Amino acid sequence: MKKFDQQFFTRDSESWVGMEVDELVGFLLPKCQEVITTDRLRQKISKHSTLKVKFGIDPTASEIHIGHVVPIMLLRQFAKAGHHIDFIIGDFTARVGDPTARDTSRVPLNPEQIMKNMETYTSQIGKYIDLRMLNIHYNAKWLNPMTLQEIFTIFQNVNLSEAMQREDFRMRMRNEQAVSLAEVCYGVLMGIDSVYLGTHVEIGGIDQLLNFQQCRKIMRQFSMDEEIVLMTPILEGTSGDGRKMSKSYGNYIAVNATHEDKFGKIMSIPDRLIGQYFRCFADVHQRELDDLDVFIEENPMEAKKQLATLIVAAETRCIENGLRERESFERKFSRKNICHEDCIELTEDLNSTIFDALIKSGRFKSKSELRRLFEQQGVRSINEDGEVVLSPEIVVNQVCGVVRVGKRHFFRFITG
Repeated sequence: MKKFDQQFFTRDSESWVGMEVDELVGFLLPKCQEVITTDRLRQKISKHSTLKVKFGIDPTASEIHIGHVVPIMLLRQFAKAGHHIDFIIGDFTARVGDPTARDTSRVPLNPEQIMKNMETYTSQIGKYIDLRMLNIHYNAKWLNPMTLQEIFTIFQNVNLSEAMQREDFRMRMRNEQAVSLAEVCYGVLMGIDSVYLGTHVEIGGIDQLLNFQQCRKIMRQFSMDEEIVLMTPILEGTSGDGRKMSKSYGNYIAVNATHEDKFGKIMSIPDRLIGQYFRCFADVHQRELDDLDVFIEENPMEAKKQLATLIVAAETRCIENGLRERESFERKFSRKNICHEDCIELTEDLNSTIFDALIKSGRFKSKSELRRLFEQQGVRSINEDGEVVLSPEIVVNQVCGVVRVGKRHFFRFITG
């Protein structure tokens, strides 16, 4: 059986400096949903030994999930090939707020919030890309000093009706929600970033298409070659209901989650998402896609285990960590061998109900969440005789063995 996890992981520490153009493009394209344009990308790589590749983020939250990492994995490929990476921290644009896919305006952030969020962003992103490979910039450096005359010279060439041809803006206006002039100008500010840095290639999610089009227009205004744009797909959430990965939907995998949690959540994704996740997080070449798809179709459970192994290994730069997490998963869920270290120990009175004991553990968002698990027969005791479905009214003294709640959480009661 093929070991795609180990095959792809061996590329983790490879240098791609000097790689042939078609070979490099063959690695880049599987991670892209759209490219503007592939022919010009090949031309640029052939012409420039070192491309200026730009990626920008606005630090609007302190915790990120692996969906945010998808364009970072593409950026990492350019860095491995020796290209110049401009990593833009939008300390200025975060005060405006990216309007993309928003049904309301973002709450403006103050400088202290921005810097606090940025500290956590870089530490989390650093798990997937060597920060020493990045040239980190704060765009307030060049946006703050701009005069009104300079700004209005640029704005005079921006068509308001064109800028308003965005579905997110139209939806908000239909719902009588405000659209600020600052939000309308967001793509223009991104374009000024590209002009200042002399960007050849920009990377971002497909949801940024309209902003990238504005960037290219601003570069034309300054008589510069338009940047090439590589857009990654929006990662679908773990529930597989078609919605994007988001903390709001509860279908996300936090970058700061434990290896156990990451592995378990990858194992919970629908089979149809395995290929997308592989493309997003592994260095897969175009010529390998057919073989990978056949492998996934014929061995979905094994493919999912290899994917989970690879994602843990990619974060830690160590394949042994991924294989160790796989062994732990198989021991618990395939062989039903639960050891002491797998369990959360709870000290409870003999006559406490199991529902009360579990809710006091603080491991559940609400009583209704725990109640649903009971209703779905997701709370069971496990011992050498098998599994027994538990009801919320049963008292701790009647519970025999380990209690499994949901798919991955195990508890052991110590009566006091």
